[in-house]
Amino acid sequence: MTINSTTVNKSALVDKVADNKNELPNILLEKAVDTIFDEITTALVCGDRIEIRGFGSLVVKKRKEGVVRNPKSGEKITASDRGSLYFRASRDLIKSLNFTSMNDN
Repeated sequence: MTINSTTVNKSALVDKVADNKNELPNILLEKAVDTIFDEITTALVCGDRIEIRGFGSLVVKKRKEGVVRNPKSGEKITASDRGSLYFRASRDLIKSLNFTSMNDN
């Protein structure tokens, strides 16, 4: 699936799905894409791991409260507990990226 755009956004995804000889109206396709993103967001907020075969996995890792330094002022401040989103690409995606970059040269 190739999307001819420098930035892939939700409307580009909906248009690409609609281009695949789909009989559904765009409003239903947009709701389907919204539902997918909502479910991914809900799962991550609940602490679940998301795995999309052939693409990669998403997980939220909790970072503990600690003392950090403001790089601009040098002032030490306390950072509260927070979550960071991590993405790990699948082997298939990495192979595709490496194959594409080898063919670009």
